[in-house]
Formats: sequence, structure tokens, C-alpha cells
Amino acid sequence: MLTFASLPRLGTPEVSMKRTGRRRSSVWDCFEQTGNFVRCMKCNATLKYCGGATTSMMNHMSRHHSSATPMDEDEKPVICTVQCIEEENAPNNSEITQVAVMSPNINITPAERDSSERKRLKRSSVWDIFIKVDDEVHCTMCGTKLKYRSSTTSMMYHIKNKHQDAAPNDGVSLATHAEVTELISRMIEKDMLPISMVSGDGFRELLAYTVHSYKMPSVGDVTRIIEGHFHEKVEELMVQLGRVEKVALTADFWTGLTFQRYMTVSCSFITEDWQGRSAVLQTHKVSAGSQMHKVSAGSHSSADTVTDSVLSTVQAWAIAGKVTSCVHNDTQNSLSVQACTRATWDYTTCFATTLQRAVSDGLSEDLLRIVVAAGKLVKHFNCNLLANEALEQKQVQMCLPQHKLIQSSKDRWDTICDMFERLLEQRWAIKAVLSDRTVTSRQEAQTLEIEDDCWQIIENFTPVLATLKWATTVISAETEVSISNIYPITFSLVQTHLVPKENDVEQVSEFKLKVQQSLRNHMEVGTGFD
Repeated sequence: MLTFASLPRLGTPEVSMKRTGRRRSSVWDCFEQTGNFVRCMKCNATLKYCGGATTSMMNHMSRHHSSATPMDEDEKPVICTVQCIEEENAPNNSEITQVAVMSPNINITPAERDSSERKRLKRSSVWDIFIKVDDEVHCTMCGTKLKYRSSTTSMMYHIKNKHQDAAPNDGVSLATHAEVTELISRMIEKDMLPISMVSGDGFRELLAYTVHSYKMPSVGDVTRIIEGHFHEKVEELMVQLGRVEKVALTADFWTGLTFQRYMTVSCSFITEDWQGRSAVLQTHKVSAGSQMHKVSAGSHSSADTVTDSVLSTVQAWAIAGKVTSCVHNDTQNSLSVQACTRATWDYTTCFATTLQRAVSDGLSEDLLRIVVAAGKLVKHFNCNLLANEALEQKQVQMCLPQHKLIQSSKDRWDTICDMFERLLEQRWAIKAVLSDRTVTSRQEAQTLEIEDDCWQIIENFTPVLATLKWATTVISAETEVSISNIYPITFSLVQTHLVPKENDVEQVSEFKLKVQQSLRNHMEVGTGFD
């Protein structure tokens, strides 16, 4: 009789072992392997697959697809047929012993398996107070029964509300959810996203997948959190402003999409450790009825209204005796000298606004007509799909940069420079498209074509605009104090860059002289300075 003691060592030439059937878990009916990962074919979840273990897949099926959880064949014994070579010649070869190699989990019930898997996980301290009974958990302190769905959140809330003295100190679930809500609120603040995004189905689906048992906050909850952050920042800024000696204000006038005018008041100051800081204090709505050109008898002028808004902001932040000046970008005389007498500080127009006025003063009718014609040409290519595709093809054929044409804005003169630079870059590709009758009709081409003398003006005019744009960029730097650069830049423009040259066309020479004179007047510099 063949016994275990008489069996040769497995793997030696004397032993022939074969499986009567290859062991395969039925969990593979729901998963497929890709490298070191497995993918659930029901929900596309991806799990790490190591060492042939199917435990993580079984757990996934029991938690998320309980109705389809397969009976794991890994729990069945594996039958190996072992035959001794020396007895192959024995009669009937009948002495074959079947050795039952038992699976480690044999005779373990599903409930016991779940219990053993839980023990391998980090144990929450709520289990010091609760015990699990079937699909419920019972509080050992008050006897309360709660439903258990593989999450300790409800138990944590119960202990926090009913047994604060015995509350466990891990607080993993509550702290994690609170942190997620806080991060969502800060994301909305920093990225300026709509608060209503927390109600979106896609966002909720993302959070439900990434944060287990996470309860999505409502729009009202997030609003209250953001308002709380706002009040915290206000208090911090109040403390900072209370420590500084001097503050400079900035009044920024701007227009919304509905042509409603606003004024944002911000402040700049130097901290105790000599760090420059700036912060927005308040944004005021400038009513249309109070603008200078609509002033009625006996009513406050626009300047009075704007000054009242600035004064109210200063009083609200308790910096009345610290303001040294207020720099503004007003172009509608909303801050006249007469209306500003009630303020204890000086009002100064920012250099970028002064430069904008000078450029506006220098644009002649001829230059404005060229700007309009160029804008019309750009609009044609940006709005006509066929022309735009033809332009892209010509760019490839001519080895030109594949750039889009830029449309200028009426409110920003520097965009004229951007538009002209891009037109000069793509000039010959544009001409080729306008000459192609399969793309552009003769009538359209005659309407859109820019004549050669206008191209010469654009080519001569663009470097001048680029220099003025550079001056605006340097003076508008937010990370550096630029006041010391204002007059050196002004002198450089007036003495060098705005001096007419021999090769300048008439329109460009005229523009330089007008801008030069405007800067002299607004910056109060004479003609004989060195």
C-alpha cells in the first residue's frame, strides 16, 4: 500500500503528478487581467493583481455586485493524482493514491471570511464601543441599534452626539469628509468656479467613486463655508492694516458685460518685514445716472459719488489717517479736483491710462481707417470656415507659423499692435487665399484686400506701437514697485522712440509727434529737459 511516507519527493523524476482539473476561481467570469491589474467587466473598476490572489476581486464583487457574487472555487480541495513509477508494472496498475491538497480557506464560511478580512484592515476604535450583530451594530453603552454597511461614519456620529466623553480619538471618517468638503470649497474659490458645480451629476459621481460613503454638501453648505473664509480673510487683513503706517489706494474703473460700470478699490502697503502686499477692499457699482455727462441740477456729480464710495471704503477699513494717495484709471473725469477736496490724499492718474490717452490723441483718421480695414480682414478669416482652412493650408505650404489671426479690441490699443504683428507675419498667406477664386470671390477680395501703401504704413507703424506696449507692460508689473521707472520711461519715449525718422511715412511721423506732445502735457515735462 502506498503511503505518504513512501512517496518520493515531489518534483523528482520518479514522480508524475498531474491535476485532474486546473483550479480556477469563478471570479474570473467577472474580471479580466491586463498585466499586473484586473478590470471588472461590470463597472470597469481597476484593481491591483498580485501573486494570483483573488481576495480583492471577491471583496469587490461582494461589496458592489452582491447579486452577482460568484461562488469561489478556490475553496474546493485540489485533487492531485500521484502515481509511483516503480509500480507501473504492477497488475492492473491499480494502486494509485489520490492526495487531497486542501485550500487554506476550506470549511470557512463567508461570514468567517469577512471577519478575517476585516482583521487584516486597520481597525477603527469605534469597535471598542460597538459590536456587530448580523447586518446591524449595537452600541454597548446605550443599546442603540444602527444599520451597518461597511462604514463607521454613522457610529462616529452616534458617539460624537451621544457619548462625547467616550468618543474615540481616531476620527478617520469624519475628519476625511470634512477635509474633502473644505478642499472643494477652496477649489471653487481659487479657480473661480460656480458654486452650483457641487450639484452636478458628474461631480457627484466622481466624489462617490473617490471618497467612500462621502455625503455631498449642498450649495448652501458650500456658500456658508466660502463666506466663512471671506470673513476670516477680512479679519486677517484688518489686523495687517492696523499694523502698517501708510497705505496707497487704487481705484480701478471697469465695465461688465452688461455695460454696467464698477469701481474696485484696492490697497497696497509694506509689511513690517519690508514685503510689498496688496489686497482688494471693496467693489462699488457706479450708477449710470451719476456719470458726469448725466449730472442733473442739485444732485451729486459723478465725482462726488465716486469720492463718497472711496471715503466709505476707507472708513470701513479704519485706514483714514494712513492713506497717502489714490491712483486711478478714470477716463470720464469722475474724480475731478473740485470733488476730491474732501479727501486728505492726492488723486493721480496711472501711467498706463496716461499712455492710453496719448496713443488715442495720436491716432489720425488715416490710421483709424487702416485699423478698421485690418479688423474687417481678420474677422473674415476668423468667421469664415473655408477661408480659415485655406489659410492653414497656405501656412503649411509657405512654411509659416500656424498662428490664428488676432482681432483688436476698441478698449485696448495694445491689441492693435498684436493684430498688426500677426497680419505682417501672415501677409503672403493671406494674399494667396484672397487670390484663390475657389475660396474668395472677386467681389469679396476687392472689399477685403489691403493695398500695398497701407501695408507699408502697417509695417512702419507696428514697431512704434510695440515700443509703447513694452512701456505699458513694464510699468504694469504687479510684483515690483514701478513708480521709479515712470519718468525714465517717459524721457526715453519722448527723446528717442517718438522722434520722427527719415524713413517714417507721413502718418507715422504725425503719430509720433502727437503722442510725444500728449505725454509732455500729461506728465508735465518741458521740451528742454535732459
